[in-house]
Amino acid sequence: MTDHPLSKILPSFDIHSYHAGINMAFSEVVGVGCKQLALSSPYSHEYAQEMLGATIHAAEEYNTLLFVEPDLLVTKLFPRDIAKDKTVILIAHDQSVLDEYHALKALKKESDEKGNPDEIEDEIARRFGVLLSYDEATLERLLATHG
Repeated sequence: MTDHPLSKILPSFDIHSYHAGINMAFSEVVGVGCKQLALSSPYSHEYAQEMLGATIHAAEEYNTLLFVEPDLLVTKLFPRDIAKDKTVILIAHDQSVLDEYHALKALKKESDEKGNPDEIEDEIARRFGVLLSYDEATLERLLATHG
């Protein structure tokens, strides 16, 4: 049993099927080019392993790439602890998207070493938002909320 709100609405609600469906839908929108990058929900490390097979299936179906990320990039777009001690599966359109994500992680490390100057932190957040295919209004809203 789960405490997910849908379990009160759907008598046969299954959390694994729910997350598999989300990852399948994200793989589709990434695969057809609507988004460059999508993020699974933050999972416990064990649950991420349970979900990996279904997410690999989705990636194969829609020709996307996956990266299992136990240490999600922290930016001003989301609450700092959104994925603390969690694993997120990145669903990418192609290798250049994953390369840009890894470049942002390297830039974040540099920012951390410099005391997290606002100009670098803003650049990281904006570039990550572009990878996630957020429009300018969404970027501004998220930065205003969490920045």
